[in-house]
Amino acid sequence: MGFTDKFRQQHDEILEMVGELNTKLKARGDAQDLRGALSNLAGKLNFHLAMEDKALYPRLMKIDAQASKMAGRFMEEMGGLAEVFSTYNAKWQVSAIRSDPEGFAAETRKVFTALGKRIARENAELYPLADKAA
Repeated sequence: MGFTDKFRQQHDEILEMVGELNTKLKARGDAQDLRGALSNLAGKLNFHLAMEDKALYPRLMKIDAQASKMAGRFMEEMGGLAEVFSTYNAKWQVSAIRSDPEGFAAETRKVFTALGKRIARENAELYPLADKAA
């Protein structure tokens, strides 16, 4: 079992939750149901980010200068994305989703696109480096 297997599994779970929420959006799902799905995603994402902060990044910082630089860059970028997601999550409560379903859908697509790109980059660039350090 590789060091990043659990992180990769969490990425798969996050992407599955994103897919389910997108399906609900396309079906013009109930605001309460959409908010519930978003809350579940936020919980999973926050747990994942905490694990990265406590285990992954400290490990990468100890490898060498190149790994430390990459980890620092990813940490900085993720901080920005985490802040965007947190603001998005706080903004879109049930009443906001009900009053502006098109705005919610548009912002959701934007946030999920950024999240998907981030996950792809971590899987392709960051996690292989962490696995080599095992």
